[in-house]
Amino acid sequence: MRTALPLCLLLAVGLPVAADPFDAAVAAFRQGDAGRAAVLFKELAEAGDAEAQFNLALIYAEGAGLPQNPREALYWAWRAKLGGVAMAEDLSVRLEGGIPPEVRDALAARLETVLAPRVAAGEASAMFGLARVLLQLRSQPDPKRAYEWLAIAAALGLPEALAARDAALAQVPEKERFAVQDGALGAFADWCRSASKPAVACAAAG
Repeated sequence: MRTALPLCLLLAVGLPVAADPFDAAVAAFRQGDAGRAAVLFKELAEAGDAEAQFNLALIYAEGAGLPQNPREALYWAWRAKLGGVAMAEDLSVRLEGGIPPEVRDALAARLETVLAPRVAAGEASAMFGLARVLLQLRSQPDPKRAYEWLAIAAALGLPEALAARDAALAQVPEKERFAVQDGALGAFADWCRSASKPAVACAAAG
């Protein structure tokens, strides 16, 4: 596990200067060059490195190396969270407290755009992440759409989607649940038609 900048932005573990860009970013921060660290972390974050995304979120949250910006901090915290960085869960909760509803919705839309190509490629984990955005980040949670994506992710074999799917359905009024489940079949058929890499089961989609 690579070193993460703690919330106070003091590194707990020293790392030598290395050719690896992540290690170089950590070393730059330790040496007092937060601006260089921010540049390196951002390059890695934009390339999809979840641990770099978490560190970039911390940099934006504290304003070291880049001007403090809670919007960008929350965006990168969510990218890290969707990438599986456990510490990003607490950071995103801490940051969400001061974010206005319209900003939360704009960030949710931004994350949905990032996830869209992976969803189209059939990545069940991206569908799971999209459902989390719909349920946890949007100012008005959307359990119906979340259920659709969780149902598809579960059908594609993602184990963690099973319980999440059922929990999302439980948030839908009971009288609407059958319609929502029918909607998930329709959503699956729609996804199959537009997917860049349709699943084998798409042959059975009506």
